[in-house]
Amino acid sequence: MSINVERLSENSVKINVEVSAEQFDKALDKAFEKVVKEVKADGFRPGKMPKTIFIQRYGWNALYQDALQFVFEETYPKAVMEAKVYPTDEPKVDLDYTSLEKGKGFSYTAEVDVWPEVHLGQYKGIKVKPLSTRVLKKDVDEAVKKVLDSKVENVIKDTPAEKGDTVVIDFEGFVDGVAFEGGKAENYTLELGSKTFIPGFEDQLIGVKSEDEVNVNVTFPKDYHESLAGKDATFKVKVHEVKSKVYPELTDDLVKELEIANVDNVNAYIDYVKADLKKQKEQDAKSHLVNSLIETVCASSYAEFPQSLINSEVENQVKRIEEQAKQYKMPVEVLLQYSGIASMDDFKKSAEDYARKSFLQELVLDKIMELENINATDEEIETEYQKIAGVQKDDPDASKKIAEVKKQYRANQVAYQVKVNKVIDLLKANAITKTQKAE
Repeated sequence: MSINVERLSENSVKINVEVSAEQFDKALDKAFEKVVKEVKADGFRPGKMPKTIFIQRYGWNALYQDALQFVFEETYPKAVMEAKVYPTDEPKVDLDYTSLEKGKGFSYTAEVDVWPEVHLGQYKGIKVKPLSTRVLKKDVDEAVKKVLDSKVENVIKDTPAEKGDTVVIDFEGFVDGVAFEGGKAENYTLELGSKTFIPGFEDQLIGVKSEDEVNVNVTFPKDYHESLAGKDATFKVKVHEVKSKVYPELTDDLVKELEIANVDNVNAYIDYVKADLKKQKEQDAKSHLVNSLIETVCASSYAEFPQSLINSEVENQVKRIEEQAKQYKMPVEVLLQYSGIASMDDFKKSAEDYARKSFLQELVLDKIMELENINATDEEIETEYQKIAGVQKDDPDASKKIAEVKKQYRANQVAYQVKVNKVIDLLKANAITKTQKAE
């Protein structure tokens, strides 16, 4: 077998494969062994007809289709490996069937989309601005507020409802005087200003009191569920209760309720919050630095991906969201809206953008590995397994835990992560960090 590769574009090639007479004859023999088992003829049991008689009756061309399949299965993968290309789709195969003849070779061409070569941008001397790891007073105040918010109590009040209050209501919605499905609920708890209901609904409940009955007029958004999109509706609302939030103070007793080890008073809790925020900020800064470095390299790099590859990934994402919708027993459009996505077209656009971004990042990392001759040793792979398992060598359960991890992750997957980590270390070592101004 001999091959010749013609690059049609950055993401497609034409591979010409020369098949020898010997290869074709061997494929014809295999084809006969397959076909003869299915032949029913007088005087012969299935699979027992001699080849000479089969050829006399049916001719060699009766075996060509199966023989070609055997030839292709043997030669195409080898041709792809020899050509050093990575197909992303099924090939379009072309050959001259009239040239096929026992005892003679032939050629075929296979046009196929492939992973493109990446045009790598600058990856050394990248300028990045690190995130500050300083813990400010406002950071501590916000963290404490979140804890106090979790301890808030809703207390019934007699005064009119204000933004931020919670109301307990019955409601039923009507369009053109007719109640619509899904528009009715009883004892529904709604925080005014939370923007969890149809635009305009919550605003019209500001000022209501317990036992009030009011009509709320709204217009459904144009991107709402198809049956209601853009329509005017009236909700009849019965107010049962109006509640306001009562926030607790940060006291030693409240701190004790949090049950944090070695933290039993306000001062100790503030120190604990500061230390925890510092740890989070340091981790965020590390992640930000890595992401900034990779994104900067990708921004100056380029690869022309075949549309077939992008379409395939988008289809996979569509199937995934459709399966989720089935599990939740809701229309996929509703699930998308809950996720903040207006339509399936928007979802597909987002999936395509993400696919291009992630594929480019993969090519960029691979190219840097190649240029810098980055590899993973057996010892490094084993160390990475330990890290994934969260164990040390002297851990009595280390062997068992690592064995479990090895069932989940193949050695080549872990080796790739080791190499990615080395690329990141290289980018960091060669980066030019710009000191962030003091806040």
